[in-house]
This record gives sequence, C-alpha cells and structure tokens, in this order.
Amino acid sequence: MCKHCHTSNSHSHSHGHDHEHKHNHNHGHQHVHSHGENHGGKLAVYSREILTGVLLLAGVIASHYYSSHLWWIYYVIALLPVGLPILKEMLEAWRSGSIMNEFTLMVAATVGAFVIGEYPEGVAVLLFYSFGEKMEDTASDDVKRRIKSLLGRLPETARLKEGDTLRTVKPSDLTPGSILVVNPGERIPVDALLLGNREVDFDTSAITGESVPRSFRPGEELSSGIIPVNQSVEVKTTKPFSDSSMTRIMKMIEEAQESKSPTENMLRRITRWYTPLVFACALLLFFIPWIVDAARGVDFEWMKWLRRSLVFLVCSCPCALVVSIPLSYFASLGNASRRGLLFKGSKYVDAMRDVKTVMFDKTGTLTTGKFHVSAISGITDNNEIISLAAALDSESSHPLAKAIVEYSLEKNIKPAEAENVTTVSHGMSASVDGKLCLVGSRSLMKKHNVDVPQSSSDASEICVALDGKYMGSIYLLDTVKPEAKDAISRLHALGVTTVEILSGDHKEAVERVRKEIGADSCYASLLPEEKQNIINARREGGNGKVAFVGDGINDAPAIAASDVGVAMGTLGTDIAMESSDIVIAGDSLEKLPEAISLARKVRRVVIENVSFALGIKALVMILGAFGIASLWAAVFADTGVTLITIIWTLLRLRK
Repeated sequence: MCKHCHTSNSHSHSHGHDHEHKHNHNHGHQHVHSHGENHGGKLAVYSREILTGVLLLAGVIASHYYSSHLWWIYYVIALLPVGLPILKEMLEAWRSGSIMNEFTLMVAATVGAFVIGEYPEGVAVLLFYSFGEKMEDTASDDVKRRIKSLLGRLPETARLKEGDTLRTVKPSDLTPGSILVVNPGERIPVDALLLGNREVDFDTSAITGESVPRSFRPGEELSSGIIPVNQSVEVKTTKPFSDSSMTRIMKMIEEAQESKSPTENMLRRITRWYTPLVFACALLLFFIPWIVDAARGVDFEWMKWLRRSLVFLVCSCPCALVVSIPLSYFASLGNASRRGLLFKGSKYVDAMRDVKTVMFDKTGTLTTGKFHVSAISGITDNNEIISLAAALDSESSHPLAKAIVEYSLEKNIKPAEAENVTTVSHGMSASVDGKLCLVGSRSLMKKHNVDVPQSSSDASEICVALDGKYMGSIYLLDTVKPEAKDAISRLHALGVTTVEILSGDHKEAVERVRKEIGADSCYASLLPEEKQNIINARREGGNGKVAFVGDGINDAPAIAASDVGVAMGTLGTDIAMESSDIVIAGDSLEKLPEAISLARKVRRVVIENVSFALGIKALVMILGAFGIASLWAAVFADTGVTLITIIWTLLRLRK
C-alpha cells in the first residue's frame, strides 16, 4: 500500500465523475495506476483483488481435502491478478534506479513464502498489499469528491442576454461586462455584479460554508458558485472564468493538496533510507544465526530462520505511516474547505497549530467595515466639508471613503470639482480650484503642517484641509462584529497568549474596539510598513508562531511578513489570494479559532496513528524474531494496521 515508501510515484485517476485527480510525488520514478472506476463503479476497482481472494479461499478449503505437491502451481495462478501489476511497478522502479522500494520488499516476501511452502501466506502478502493500496486511493478520492461536492460543480453553460434574446454559451467564453440571467437554484458561473433594483437572497454555502442565505443589494459583487434562492436575477460579469472566485478556489485546493507539511517531508526523508535498512535487518536475522550455527558446528534450520526474517520483512513496511500521515493532512484540507477555511497547503496547517500571537487589522476584520457619518465639525459649512471630501474619496476604495461618498449622495451634496486625485499615506490629495486639498487622518495633516483642533471623540476622524488651512473633520463610527468578542475569548482559551490590534485608525477608535472585544493591546495610526515592523519584532521574539488577520488589500505587507497570513472575506481580490496563507471565506471571525483547533486535531490524529502502528509492528516484529508470530500476523501488522489507520483518520477528521 505504501506507494510513497519507495522513491516515487505519480497517479492519474480518471473517474466517472467528469473530474480527474492527479498526485505527484517526486521521489525518483513514476508509476501510473489506473482504477477503471468509470467502467463499473467502485466494485470494478477491486476486481483483481476479488478474483485473487476467491481463488485463495477456494485453494485453502480444497487443500484441506486434497494433498498434492502441485498446489504451488494453483497458488501462482491465484497470485497473477494482483501480482503482475505489482511486479510491473517493481520493474519500472528498478529501471528508474529505485531498487530498494516497497514493491521489491513485498515481492521478496512472497517469493520467500513460496520457497518455504507457505503458499497461501505468499498470496496473502500481495493480495492485502494490493487491496490496501486501492483502499488508500479510494479514501483520497472520497475526500476529493466531498470537497468538490461542497464547492459544487460550476455550471457548464450560462445564459447570455443579448438585447431581448438569450443565448446559451460556455462560462469560459464569457467576457467581463456580459449580462447573464440566472434562475433560482442555479449557480452564478463567474464573478459578477447584481443588477436590478431590490435585494436578493443567495445561498453562499459553497463559498462560506454557512447554511443561512445572505442578502445582496444591487451593485454588490457576487462570487461565482453562489445560488439565488427564490428569484431569477440578472448579473453583469466582472471577471473572466479563469479568474473567478470558484475557479481560483478549486485551483488553490489542488495546489494545497500537492503542498507537503514539514511532518510529511520529514517522513519522506526517513523512507529513503528506511527500506534498505529493513532489508539489511531481515538479512541479518537470517545470516547471523547461520554464522553462529556454523561456528558451533550444528545444523542450521534455514526454513525456521527464513520464515522469521520474512515475518520481519513484511511487518516492517511503513505503509501505515506513509499513508495515514498524508491522508490526515489531506482530509483536514477537505474538512477545512467545508467550513469555509481555505488553507494554501499542509504546511500552514502545521504552522497554525503553533500560533501563539494573533494580530488583527481593525476595519473590515474586527469590525463590519460599514461606516456611517456620526458627526461633522469645522470652521466652515458642513456641506462644503462633505463636498470636498467626497470629491477626493470617490476615487478611493477605503471603507471610510465609501461611507463619506454614500453620505453625500444621501444628502444630495454635490462633490467639488477635483483634479489630479492621488492616494498618499494616510489619505488623499487633489487640486480643487487650483488649491491643494487634503483629505485623511491627523497624520496627513501634521505632515503638511496643518493645525487640527484636539478631539476627544472615539469615532474615526477624517480631516479636510484646503490650501494649507484646516476646514473641518468628519467623524465615522464602525460596528464591531458580534462574534468578535467570543472569537478572541476562544483564542485565549486555546492558548494564544497575545491578541493585538494593528490599525491605521486613530488611538481612541482602536482603543474602543480593543476594550469591546477583550484584546490584550493595540497600536494605532500605523502605516503598512510599521505594521510589518511590529510583526517582524514579534517573530524575532520567538514566542511561537505569529498570525496576522487582515482584509488582504491594505494589509498585504503585514500578511506576507507573518508566519501565517489570514485574509478575511476577500475571495474576490487578487491580493488576498496571493499574499495570504489561509483565506477565510466570508467575514466570520469564529473560523479563526476553528482553524487552530483543526490544526491541533490533525497533530493528535497523526500521533495516535503513529503510536498505534509502531506499537503493533514492534510487537509483531519481536514475536516474529522469536518464532511466535506467523506470516499472517505480519500481514495484519502491515496491511491490517494500515487499513485501521485509514479508517480512524477519516472518522476522526470528518467533522
């Protein structure tokens, strides 16, 4: 079963589900193993094993009634269905330079069993080995199918609206700006904007893992894969199919399956020398007694010692370890995907387990990111302050800027005429009537020597200055996410020692959020590079891994600097997918402690499997060396233990 024990393989599984799975293990040679599942379902996958099993059982029963020296011929025939593919893979491995691999180990054990006349045991070695290999493939494929069923298959067609007519096209042929009609129960094929004049409920479970429908307003962006619940909708595509959320999620999951954790990589390094060592020990178990008996001048019982060395050889194969450990990480990726947690690789599961410091961006991460204007104050008319701010902020995607623009629309305040609008540190600058206009934080005002009156408000403050003169301030309030306090409490309960807020907002607003959620400390008025410096300092402190949770846009440097970068609710943005290690679909902070709990559960399952497998193998190997354990016991210690660890892994990590 341990296709990974030797030094390489590559599987290409083609199933009757219109999807293909590929596993690439770069060890040294390639082996292709086709299941033929598309020609008769799962039963057909085990057709060779079933045939050999029936012949083996019939031979065992018949040999009790009929004694013959020719039974070995019958058992060779019974061995052929499972033996020939394994023999072929062994020869392919030899041609690529990998002599000491598990195929060689199993074939040698089978030949040895036939030499000492234990024909049924010899057949059983390869039969259960082959069955276990198929069992591993089936388990991996089942996990993949669960992932894909969760995410849902994207529609193969889309209804393109051209004037008053509808035309059916492939999603891959759509271009940005296309108008589509999507009926209730159908998935949005590509990322798009909602058209119309009323809110629509969508099933977003494929993206977020949440079963409760979410309402979207006209103009809001819709991720591909979500489903309108109770009415047809018209949408306007914003991205090509290859760049849409669901397409990129599927690609990310496939890449994550290929990424190996430190635990897996360590195991692979061990198996490079493990199999040759096993062969050497098995040979020593045979030849040392031979040498001792020769020195003593007594007859050597070669059959007895050959049987013991074969027991050692079969039992020592590390199949249970090299199957259950990767499968544990693989199943955890599937489990996480069902929860709306998208890990970019197994190594980030390991990193998440050791996180001791979690740092959060504030706006849009700990808060809803939807601000409203709570107050306006200044030396001029409030409408003029809003007019200037809206003129510059209409060019910004920052939540504060959006709130000001929305306020100006609600109050029918016309934005001023602005030219050369530019994003600068802590705000925006532009030319209004030939004068320099600044809109942003107090830090921006200070940089340009603009005097701003003191304020005791804990709301977020946007200052407006014109021609070097302070005009006024706009105060905006953000709502803390309802689950934030509980999420921080759960992080502390999981052993996270430090929870901090790193924000570009002013001190009073950040401190208000810190107190409300129970964070340990906070830093305010930070530039992106300052956030990055704080994270680097924490990492150098050496107190466990540091995770940073942000929106994936303004916080890209901080996300990249941390041990584990987490992007919240930003599946549609390129920067989130590129700079983060984990993407949390949707905006729920509760998924962060879930990620840590899952990562630690994976480690527990790995330890349980390794302890069980090594314990059973060590026991049987010791008993075999003293002639107590039979070859059947060795087969169980190899394949039986492997199957148990596979089943245990899937049961423990299914929720």
